[in-house]
Amino acid sequence: MTSADLPASLNTPSAVTTWPPVPGERSPLALILVTADRHVCAANETATRWFNPPRLMLPLARFLGIPEHDPRGEALQAFLDELKADPRPGELRLNLFRANGEVFSALLMATPLRDAEDSHLGFDAVLLDLSRWRDREALVPRTEVEVLQRRLQAAERSLGLLRREMEGFSQILGHDLRAPLRHVLAYLRLLRERTEGLGDAAIDEYAAGIQQASSRLGEMVEAMHDYVHLCRAQLDVQDVPLGPVVASVLGHLPALRERGAARAPIDWRIAPDLPTVRGDPMLLAQLWRHLLDNAVKFTRDVAQPVVHVGWMRGNDGSLVFHVEDNGVGFDRQRAEKLFLLFQRQHHSTAFEGLGVGLAMSHRIVARHGGCLSCDATPDGGCRVRFTLPTDAVDGPGFDLG
Repeated sequence: MTSADLPASLNTPSAVTTWPPVPGERSPLALILVTADRHVCAANETATRWFNPPRLMLPLARFLGIPEHDPRGEALQAFLDELKADPRPGELRLNLFRANGEVFSALLMATPLRDAEDSHLGFDAVLLDLSRWRDREALVPRTEVEVLQRRLQAAERSLGLLRREMEGFSQILGHDLRAPLRHVLAYLRLLRERTEGLGDAAIDEYAAGIQQASSRLGEMVEAMHDYVHLCRAQLDVQDVPLGPVVASVLGHLPALRERGAARAPIDWRIAPDLPTVRGDPMLLAQLWRHLLDNAVKFTRDVAQPVVHVGWMRGNDGSLVFHVEDNGVGFDRQRAEKLFLLFQRQHHSTAFEGLGVGLAMSHRIVARHGGCLSCDATPDGGCRVRFTLPTDAVDGPGFDLG
């Protein structure tokens, strides 16, 4: 359709009664003719079927089902203003709704129309439903929003698959792996009963080794089960005053009970104004238990052990906490696997434990939308630093790395 085909009276409502039928009634494209004052004066069957307008001579935005004060209407008006000023055709991407409520991605292609005296007559518009075209990628690239939506949908599918795999993994840890361990320990008990009184030191030594290794394996399976549960658990977010939490944790530290009265007492230097945060109280208590337990454990042989617990507010408004001790520390060159399960920085003969505390702490902080780091030097102590946002965010829960 060209400007030569248009009657001079296109801008008047009377043009509706004299305007010839729009060609392409059965086209998969919506064909719309818009007057200079931006009212729809003609539309093909496809356009009316999509939007089911009550009548013609509606403003274009209303014809397309865009309500007043909608940002899409503002974008449409700006697009038409630009077309009026520049005679070249233009394109506009919109998300529109059909009359039945179905949403679709549309491409509006419009050409400004002018008469022989270069007066503005209106617009010749074509509207494509991009979701109905098999080759839409060749026709027009997806917008950034559409690309992000597709990535989000793919991520949601992957997350659902990972969640199901995690549930199966949790079932294996909770039940399937424990049964063989129980059988090993049961047969070991029978073996000891059968060999009791033989006086064979080698058999007794082998049996003790089996008992120790089986018990440690059972503890590792239990730790993995707890870690998976931590990854899957839903946060119960509420206001958590950290002062009482830290005080309660200090009264129940395993390493503090095992330390005994013979060792030097710890000089606790805990900030008296620890803030209230938003988070899961059980997980945050577990976080402080792991960090403080490590501080107690690794200052065991220090003549004058000191543990600092403090906090500050970061530049971005987050809360920054630290737990610092003057214990044995560790070599930073070995710190690349510090936050992985069962990665110990010291031999088990020197310090007990499985090497799960920092891994659990790292995941708890990540679940709250923060980050955790650790710095140390051999025999120079250790400093653990972690952040918590002012509003807890359920962060990554399924990354086992």
